[in-house]
Amino acid sequence: MTTEVPPPEEFDIVLRGGFAPGALEGLGDSAFDDIPASEPIDVGDLEADPAIAFRRTLGMFATGVTVLTTRVGEKVHGMTANAFMSVSLRPPLVLISLDRGTRMCGMLHEGSRYGVSVLARGQSDLSETYARRARDGVEPEFVVVRETPLVEGALAHLVARVVRTYWGGDHSLFLGHVEYARCEEGEPLLFHGGRYHLLKRPE
Repeated sequence: MTTEVPPPEEFDIVLRGGFAPGALEGLGDSAFDDIPASEPIDVGDLEADPAIAFRRTLGMFATGVTVLTTRVGEKVHGMTANAFMSVSLRPPLVLISLDRGTRMCGMLHEGSRYGVSVLARGQSDLSETYARRARDGVEPEFVVVRETPLVEGALAHLVARVVRTYWGGDHSLFLGHVEYARCEEGEPLLFHGGRYHLLKRPE
């Protein structure tokens, strides 16, 4: 069973607007900025704009669906994302990649915390809410751990404290030291080729 949807995008529960002045200052001021000039991508026999072909190619990598959250004051901010990965077991590290044009990118900094909620089968409506796709979005409910909101009912939860930020082209990378992790039995919500997918277990 699949439901065709556009790729997940950022959703802000409370705020509408841009970055606070200077929110992105300092991101990218490192040796990682010294990279060769960009060259056109060879897209083989794909008849498409190289940028579109590149995005389509990346979409062939099946991922889970996460909701990233943080809290500023009493306000909760979140976004749907699949750019999440594990980095290390000792120490426990994870990484998220955020478009520099998103509000959440301007909210995170070294020392701040973010939550990762791995969505379960049946939570595609929550993903749509956080991606601003649903007209009548599902009202999210949260549990709070280490002052960080996490989506209630998710398959897995992590809370990570940002220990490093890195320049990543039009994205910023936030390396987080995991302070809390839990999971439960269940099936994940998957994303591949612009669609949600569900695991189909052998009969």
